[in-house]
Amino acid sequence: MSIRYAILGLVSEGPLHGYELRAAYENELVPRSKLNAGQVYTTLERLRRDGLVEPAVIGQDQRPAKKVYSLTPAGQRAIDAWMKEPSPLDLDLRNQTFIKLMLAQRLPGKDPIGIIETERRAANLRLCDAREARDNADAAATPLSISLLLDLAVLKLEGLLAWLDRCEKRLGTESP
Repeated sequence: MSIRYAILGLVSEGPLHGYELRAAYENELVPRSKLNAGQVYTTLERLRRDGLVEPAVIGQDQRPAKKVYSLTPAGQRAIDAWMKEPSPLDLDLRNQTFIKLMLAQRLPGKDPIGIIETERRAANLRLCDAREARDNADAAATPLSISLLLDLAVLKLEGLLAWLDRCEKRLGTESP
């Protein structure tokens, strides 16, 4: 995912320094994620070049001055337009399990059903962990961002398991 709009959205709340942007992204916007500091500053430079943010140098007592970024009117229009358009569907078809299944069908001595069983066991373990984390988060009044991400993880794993069931059924009826 491009962090372009994440940074624009965070800057729209008020001027922020690159480190503050990174911390807000990792701790509040997409909890438990990591964002490369170089990516933040590269993105800020591109946003500045495109006229979407503008830097200002702020003096600090007993510390070096810091550069903060503010949203420009063009940046506000860009974030407003982005919020109104549907997100691209995440259908990266280079899924590793899919590739394993297709190769197992083609290559002699490989077992697609065995691959499905292995993937199903792993997905079930991950699903148990995700459900437990979600239940613990709900019981502990965890921030909404974490709760929603855990819901997404559970639903994706449930979808993966349903797809594996379908694969097993179809691979069992079709010859290679």
